[in-house]
Amino acid sequence: MTKLGLQISSVKKYLQTPEDVLESFRKVSTIGYDTIQIQWINPEVPTDFIQAALKETNLKCIGTQDYYDVVIEHLDEVIEMNDLWGGTYITVSGLPERYQSYEGCLEYAKELNKLSEYLETKGKILNFHPRQKDVFQYGDKNSLEIIFENTRNEFQFLLDIYQIIHSGLDPIEWIYKVQGRNDVIHFKDGVEETKGQQLLMPVGQGSIPWKPIFEATIETGVKYAFAEQETFEKEPFQCLKESYDYLVMNGIK
Repeated sequence: MTKLGLQISSVKKYLQTPEDVLESFRKVSTIGYDTIQIQWINPEVPTDFIQAALKETNLKCIGTQDYYDVVIEHLDEVIEMNDLWGGTYITVSGLPERYQSYEGCLEYAKELNKLSEYLETKGKILNFHPRQKDVFQYGDKNSLEIIFENTRNEFQFLLDIYQIIHSGLDPIEWIYKVQGRNDVIHFKDGVEETKGQQLLMPVGQGSIPWKPIFEATIETGVKYAFAEQETFEKEPFQCLKESYDYLVMNGIK
């Protein structure tokens, strides 16, 4: 069964002080979420306070996410945070500019393999979260294909369905492509406005046809599906509740 959770970065604005973090965790738990991925909590909030807040609100942290270069620069701290919070998955996002070529993607794959092997010795699993801006075409291969085909089976892809679709890729094809290497997935929804701006909405209220995506997610054995929404047209926690209700109604629990 695919477990429903929340990427807590969705409410970054409300993660700036210890008091706000605890209150946000309480609201998220009250909605019904019991699993989160941690990103963008103000680094001035003590890590042991976050641990206590997780325990008090009965939330389980399965891992963290940050930009690749940030994780590399602060690797020991990232590992320590995950150890403290109970996280297994360390997610890196972004294809740094220095790797934005065919040869660069091959080099990036080598670096990801080394990092994956090292994190495995620490009991962690490395995930790569590609964004729309990370997808480039090099001959008959795109950047994600090059990285996927040149990384070890233990290295995983965290697909953000919204980003995959806006990259021009088929989300169903990619869910099956990374089967067995995709324990975690992000569900985010939205619509294109007339001026080309992207308006994010609760899952199920945008333009993405979710039913086949849910079916593929469950069929391929994805362990965790995290709702995500970084911008809001109405009260943020109400939006997170609407995403939760829609996902539960569609078999993501």
